[in-house]
Order: sequence, then C-alpha cells, then structure tokens
Amino acid sequence: MRLVLTLSFVMVSLGGVSASEPAPDVEIANVEAFARVYGVVRYFYPSDAAAEMDWARFAVHGTAMARAARDTTALARALTELTSPLGPGIVVAPSLPLAAPPGAAGGKLVAWRYFGAGFDASYKVYSSRRTGRSAVAARPQIDGFVTVMQNIPAAGLVGRGIRLRARARVSAGDSSGSGALWLRVDRPNQQMGFFDNMDDRPIREAKWREYTIEGQVADDAAGIAIGMMASGAATADFDSVELETRGADGTWSAVPLSDGGFEAANEASPDSRWFRAGTSQTAAVVRLAEAAPEGKQFLRLRPSDAPATPVPSPLDGLAVEAGDHADVDLGAGLWARVPLALTDEEARTSPERQGALDALRAAVARAPLAGDPPPLDVRLADVVVAWNVYRHFYPYWQEAAVDWDGRLPALLRSAAAASTRAAHADALKALVHDVRDGHGSVTDTSARVARAGLPARLAVVEDRVVVTATAVPELPVGAVVLEIDGVPAATLLEGLIAHYSGTEQWRRVRASLELGAGTPGSDARLRIDDGQGVREVPVRRIQATPPVEKRPEPVTELEPGIWYVDLTRAKLAQVQPSLDKLAAARAVVFDMRGYPTDSGAGLLPHLLEAAETDLWMHVWKLTGPFGRTAGWEDFGWNVKPAQPHLGGRRVFLTDGRAISYGESIMGYVGDRKVGTIVGGPTAGTNGNVATFDLPGGFRVSFTAMRVTGHDGKSPFHLVGVRPQVAVAPTIAGLRAGRDEVLEKGLELARKP
Repeated sequence: MRLVLTLSFVMVSLGGVSASEPAPDVEIANVEAFARVYGVVRYFYPSDAAAEMDWARFAVHGTAMARAARDTTALARALTELTSPLGPGIVVAPSLPLAAPPGAAGGKLVAWRYFGAGFDASYKVYSSRRTGRSAVAARPQIDGFVTVMQNIPAAGLVGRGIRLRARARVSAGDSSGSGALWLRVDRPNQQMGFFDNMDDRPIREAKWREYTIEGQVADDAAGIAIGMMASGAATADFDSVELETRGADGTWSAVPLSDGGFEAANEASPDSRWFRAGTSQTAAVVRLAEAAPEGKQFLRLRPSDAPATPVPSPLDGLAVEAGDHADVDLGAGLWARVPLALTDEEARTSPERQGALDALRAAVARAPLAGDPPPLDVRLADVVVAWNVYRHFYPYWQEAAVDWDGRLPALLRSAAAASTRAAHADALKALVHDVRDGHGSVTDTSARVARAGLPARLAVVEDRVVVTATAVPELPVGAVVLEIDGVPAATLLEGLIAHYSGTEQWRRVRASLELGAGTPGSDARLRIDDGQGVREVPVRRIQATPPVEKRPEPVTELEPGIWYVDLTRAKLAQVQPSLDKLAAARAVVFDMRGYPTDSGAGLLPHLLEAAETDLWMHVWKLTGPFGRTAGWEDFGWNVKPAQPHLGGRRVFLTDGRAISYGESIMGYVGDRKVGTIVGGPTAGTNGNVATFDLPGGFRVSFTAMRVTGHDGKSPFHLVGVRPQVAVAPTIAGLRAGRDEVLEKGLELARKP
C-alpha cells in the first residue's frame, strides 16, 4: 500500500535562494524538512538499527545537519546521510523512483504497530510491537508499584523547610522501570501539602548516587511521610536515608529517623519503623549486604522471581502488507519515501551498513542536550520531537481544528528566538496551547525551584479575578484583585491563559491557580477592591493547597430529607456508613466542583438502575504515520447496579474544575440521566494521559485516548458535560457569604 502525504504549506524553495535572503529562514525551512521525515522514520521505519537509536540526540544531530545545508542538493544529501545507515529503502530526493520499496512478498515481514501512544512502555494502557521479530523473553515486572515508607510526626517542623536525601541505584530493563524517593506533607481533613515523588525525574541510573527532595512543611501540617519506591521492569536499591529540617538561620539539622541505613534485620524488627505499602502484590522487598555504600546492608525493591506471562494484545493479528510505505512531501523541493515494512533480513543491519551505522551512532552520541538556554539545535529539536508526537499520536485533530502541518514553521521560529530557558519553555507551552488539550502541560525536569502560592483561592468571576476562599483575613472572600506586585491582575491572567491548553473554562481554572505564585515565604503585594474601597494588602506566599470555598460538611443532612455529599472531599469510606440514609432521602445534592475522590466511581453503582456496557473510551490501532489506523479498540466501565439504590432526586453541582476522571463520572450523570446538573460546563478533557521527553530536558503530557459520549460517537473533547441549569457565582453573592450554585441545587432538590 502506498501512503502519499502532500502537505499544503508555503516553503522557501532552497534551490532558488538569493544571496540576500536571511540565512535563518533557509535554516528553518531545512529543519522543517527534517522534521517531516524524522517522525515517520522514528516511529514507523522497522529496522533493528532504528529500534536501537538514541532518538533524542538523533533529533539534535539531524537538526544541526539540516541547518548546515545551503541548497536543495546539500539538504537531500544530509537527510540521506542521516537515514541510510538505518536500513534499506529510505529515499530523499526531488522526485521519487517508480521502483517498489523493500519488503517483498513472502516470508516474515517486520513493521511497527501501535496501540495508542505505545512509544513509552510505562503507560500500561498503551503498547507497541514490531511484527515478525523473534519473540523476546518478557522482562520481569513489578506489578503496580511497591514502596517502603515511614511516618514522621510534624511537631517541631511546621512552617520550616524539609529535605530528604538518600543514595540510590536502579537497573531498569526498559522505559517502564524506575525508582524514586518520595516525600509528602499531610494536612488536616485529608488535604495534602507539599508532595514530590520524582515523577518528573525518575531514577534509572545504575550507579550509586545521592538524590534529594526539598520542600516546605505547611503551617498546619499533621504529619510527614517519606519513602522509596519502584515500578515496572526495575530493580531499585536504596541506602543512607536522611531527613533534615532548615532552621531560621538557613542551616540544616537532622530529623530523627528510624533505621535510615537499613541495618536492622528487616522491616518487622523493633528498631525499624519502615513498612511496606503500594499496589504490588508480588514484588520482593529484601535487605542485602553486597557492598553496601554505607554500613553493612541496603534495601532492594525488585520484581518477584515468578516468570512473566504473555498478555494478549489488541495488536494481535494485524496484517502487514508487502511493500507498504509512506511518501512524504518535505517541502524545499524534496520528497521522502520511507518503507513501513521490511523483510526479516532487510530489518537486520547488513555488514555493508555497519560502518556507516557506527559512525552515525558516534556522531549522535556527541550531540549536546544541556544549556540555559539550550543550544539552538536543541531548541529546534525539541519542536521537531514534540510536533511529531502530536502529529502521529494525538487523537483529537478533528476537534482541535488546527492546521498542525502549517504551524510547524512558526513553532520552529519561536524556539529559535528564545533567549533564555524560561523563554524556550514558554515557546513549548505555546505549542501545547495550540493543540487545545486540557491535559497538555510542559514541565522543566531540570527545575528544582520550589513554588508557593497565595493563601487564598482565586477564580474568574464576572470576568474579574476574585477571591473565592481565603486563609487570611487580609484577603476577604469577594475581593476583586486589581494588581499583583504592581502588575494588573487581568494582564497576568491573560498571559497565563495563553500558556495553558484546552477549553476556555479549564484554562481560566489553571491560570487562576497559578496567579501570584512565587518563591516560598516571599511576600506578594496585592491591590484589591473588597467593596469598601481600594487598598494594598501584603500577604505571605505558602506551600500549601489553596483553601476551598466554604461548603457544608462533606457528608451531611442539610435539612430534613435532603442530603449533601461533596464528592471532591468525602472518600467512599466516609460515605458508606450513610448509604442507607442517602437511599431513603428525598433528595441528594452531589458536589462535583473539582476533582473527585474514590467516592465518585464508588457511588455510581448505587445511582444506576440497570447494568450498562457503554463504549465511550477509544484507543486507535496505528499501522502507519499521520493517523493511519486499523480501527479502534472501544472500552467502558461496565458498571453494575448495587444496593442500596439512591432513588430520590439527584442534583449534581459542577463547573470547569471537573476534568478527566471527574468528567468520567459526570459523563454518566449526563448521558445516563442520573441527575440534574447545575452550574457550569466541565473542563472538556478526558482520556488516559501519556508523556514524552524532549531533548532539552522538558516533559510534555497529552491526552492519547479518545473519549466520546456514551453513544460512542458524540463529541466530548472541548465540549464536556453541560449543565441543564446554568448558574455561576457573582461578586455580590460571594461578598454576602452565599453559595449561589448550591442554593440553586437546593431549590431543585426541594421540588416534589
């Protein structure tokens, strides 16, 4: 099968560049051509050499080679030098030959097949495979994750800096495997303060090194938890665990810790307070004395010794067609042909190519990745990689309605113009903004600067920045924030909204949470109007979850026969003792203004009258670049009813803070007519997330699963769940201490 991609965009024709034309335009056009072939080769060319390539550094090296070309002939030669060592059949030329590409009929054929964003094995819902290769023995895996942890009283540590240090080494069998330290500050009412589990910098270094987590203990901290964990195909070793607190003079002092060197016989020893936790049922937790870096023993977390068993895949049985290939218009007067199927022999590296492949690998290994700002080639390579991941694996192009092919030149120019690492991060955030994905985010994995926020929750109310909850009397609820540190709040809000992706309601939520953020312990100078006049208010930034607007108790009877359940605060264990009362109630008001706990899914069986098999989650089976698919695998939750049934009137309060899992719950409410929805539209983003790393040290997340309405086809992305009764808070209502959304919900609940 021949896949032809003719992209409609304006390119600089490099063969006819005049001497006066700016070189940067020529270089951007060259990198654009490289980008258009990079992703096809990276993800779909099935040779062994390609499967083993360091593609992050390849992107940087390829960008540099493309930039250096000064005409079409030189660019074609550079792209050929980059790709020909990987295997046979890749052609870059002004026109393509008529001859059939490799992958002759007969014999075993090798081709890539992806189940969603399967380029990263750490996301279990997604997968990938190369067909026609000899079966590789499955690497032992930790099921879920395993952690060894310890709880420390917060007394004497509140309001102070805290630091966790330990030595670690991790042998990771593939990208699913990693280890980490973690530190969590627990606050009252099951709220979480500072939390870091090294998710943005997992440990995969096989040599002993010291790792550190540093944070702030909230002023109302109830306890501190620390631990080490491992997941996936990994064996993780830990030793020399230390916990320290920072005094007023800035010096660090030790916090008493039990068995920090793992010298006790095991976790059950009286002189050890470590205990095992996590989701893994089979992982081994042992203490070894094999050249411990400190003392006589160290801790090891590893998969069990039981052999791994193959798991059936949705990719089983997908056919591969001999001679399958993609022809791609690169612009700049060039085309590329990339085989998508090779024979077993063609997929192996021939002796004739080995020398060129070794030279390519050596050149790729020398490509730089670090810097502030990252070097120009690294910045451009970040765009090359990010643009391609979205181009080939993002399932929402129809809803996003963006000309992604046409956006590439502007994205490259933005990265090229970035003069600092922060400016480059902004350029990448603008890239993610363009795809309109509420799960989209950019994280600088090298950033270690702690951030703190205002001791109040801000929101956009009547198109103004308003305090909706507060922990300090200086910032009263209902106050309009006019300026933050001398900058108009509206200007700050507009700038932050431009850096976030998704619907307008979700971007306002994200931006409002970030407003006023800064260094922990620093003072923010706010100019506010609380209805009594305009005044300036200094407030101290804190490392704690911003307060939630005043609501009733999480599970309570508001008036005879009418109950209230806050699904964002009440856990299922808190709700279960009241289930019989809820079932007998005349009405129940459920609060979904935020992200739900386990009670969201836990209560669904008590709300449905019949079992359902709705298919509203969809993952595509990719057989080629640019969204070529062999169909979709469709899923649902298959919820079955449970007793007692909550048969009274049900009212659900929601708004743009309900996203992802919250929208899974609200999808049932809306499509299954579970209750009346009051408030505003939800965020309009659902589906399992995937992440990928960029050469410059940034990590990008995106939605890789397609979610629809429960009919399997109604659009959900950028739509969300709409209320039947639209209500929004007002400034006057907030100043009067009213919850106008809850009031409307109660009004409906009181109806017969």
